[in-house]
Amino acid sequence: MTSARIKPTATATVIRTTGDEPAVPADNPLTLALAAASRREALGNTQRTLVAPVATTTTPVTAAAVPSTPSSVVAIPQQAPLAFLQRIPVLGPVLFTPIVAAMHQVPVLGDVLHPLFGYPEYPGTPSDAARPRDVKVVSFDGAQIYVHFMPATGLQEGSQAPTIFYGPGLGMPGQTSIYGSVVDGVLTNALGMPSILALRNAGYNVVTWDPRGEYSSGGQLQIDSPEYEARDVSAIISWVATQPEVLLDGQDSDLDPRMGMVGASYGGGIQLVTAATDHRVDAIVPTIAWNSLNTSLYKSQSFKSGWGTLLSAVLVLTLARTNPKILPATVFGDLTGSLTQADQDLLAERGPDYLLSQITAPTLLIEGTVDTLFTLAEANANAQALMNNVDTKVIWFCGGHGLCTNDLFNTGGVLIEKRTLEWLGRYVKDDASVPTGPQFEWVDQRGQHLSSASYELTPSDPVVLSSAKSRTLPLVPFLGAGGLFGVLPIGSSRAIDALNYSTPAVTTTTYVVGAPHLSFTYSGTGSGDHLYAQLVDNSTGQVLGNQVTPIKVTLDGTERVADIDLEMVAQTLKPGQKVTLQVFGSSASYRAVGALGTVTLSNVELSLPTVDPSTITVDAA
Repeated sequence: MTSARIKPTATATVIRTTGDEPAVPADNPLTLALAAASRREALGNTQRTLVAPVATTTTPVTAAAVPSTPSSVVAIPQQAPLAFLQRIPVLGPVLFTPIVAAMHQVPVLGDVLHPLFGYPEYPGTPSDAARPRDVKVVSFDGAQIYVHFMPATGLQEGSQAPTIFYGPGLGMPGQTSIYGSVVDGVLTNALGMPSILALRNAGYNVVTWDPRGEYSSGGQLQIDSPEYEARDVSAIISWVATQPEVLLDGQDSDLDPRMGMVGASYGGGIQLVTAATDHRVDAIVPTIAWNSLNTSLYKSQSFKSGWGTLLSAVLVLTLARTNPKILPATVFGDLTGSLTQADQDLLAERGPDYLLSQITAPTLLIEGTVDTLFTLAEANANAQALMNNVDTKVIWFCGGHGLCTNDLFNTGGVLIEKRTLEWLGRYVKDDASVPTGPQFEWVDQRGQHLSSASYELTPSDPVVLSSAKSRTLPLVPFLGAGGLFGVLPIGSSRAIDALNYSTPAVTTTTYVVGAPHLSFTYSGTGSGDHLYAQLVDNSTGQVLGNQVTPIKVTLDGTERVADIDLEMVAQTLKPGQKVTLQVFGSSASYRAVGALGTVTLSNVELSLPTVDPSTITVDAA
């Protein structure tokens, strides 16, 4: 369990200088001197000494370059100014500690107020118990990152445990609910995330932090950039390695803790870029993350304005300090439905697609079948890139950035918590006896759990729809937007103004898993440059996975052919069931304004991928 492992060493530090990021400031000597003095005072007799980082130089970068591991780091201890209230005799433990504990039961609110009140200080805690604490780690460019360290449950001073980094979502502070929260079960099912308490009870120290540019951390938010947020995490890893409660990866690896990472959305993206640029990470579990922000937000050159607007609003409302190019790009996308080449370049630089070949950490990829922001195609692209290099497993569940219409207890979230703890046990605790389950597991629209020993599924005969008939669709702005109530991007509803094509009814139980393929001949005139397609379950009227696919078209009167893979789905069809293909002119997920004109479709061909039922295991969730 504690055997040393040899990991690849990182290459020299390199940083992009494209003009999209702020210049790297020189370290402030006064800040670093005060930080070092504060650090020495807090550590007392601790043997490890931390020194100020050396300012880095700036050189061009290639896709294969990896920033070097920080060899030193400054951490400034943080004291909550109102924590003393809990230590007032009688009144403190009777009144103030319960208030602080209740505050931490409420997500976000407790985390926002945490810098003022600190952690609950329960009377009777053993004097030799390891204590939670907060610091500000000074990153490579002088930005101070607010970090929370919460020891494993029951850990005593002088004992060590492996550590899990728990990344927050966009617009969220680092979690501080050390004893759990009232919504842990709901979040497990909706996001597929284990709670901090579940990780601590499993024997891990847990580290959370406010990402740069948000809440109590300094710097500018850069959207999980490998040159910024990833290097912040590397600095945190170096600090964590100096903590006495942290198990290290071998006796001679003073800055290499035994550690893994979990986190959803923004907290999933940071794992991929960190694991690619810092090989001290032993295992990762990216949940509802992305492969490329361009394919996520600008699929087929159609800006995902619904989500772009919501995410930008979150940053504005939480007073995040962002790269000055981010919000204007969103506004431009909302107004025009497109992104400039400079905006696309900005998103492309964030990766992690071009970095995946550098990841050495075993990876459990978790994605939501109803996720309309980071769709199944994003996790699939990550899986295809990783499987030849590292141990990789994939789980799809009914959750993420989207509305799950299943029973909330049949989303697959409980299974994901179990699989996450197994993955960490196998690859962070290094326990080869821990099973991690089949390579691919998913939950269908009824909450039924299915699995395959291999991610490469064995295909069966596809469900095929074919229609040569010519049909004309009038394009009217705002009409038939095809989103939830025609407005919200988190779900989807049957489009009211669409061309509809039904598949033949299946005769046996059929497992549709993967990306349906659509082609058609079209011609038209008008102002638009996209059509949208979705699949509807005829038995329920629900859109498969809430997924809508934009289709790039040219409406200049010339006859052309569109040929595209639709968004991936996971649907089980019972005998007699059909699926309806809808093609329409505007979508709430993308630029909902739509277009004006007409388009005529013919030679419509749709193929739904199916799986050989003899190669999968079906269990009721």
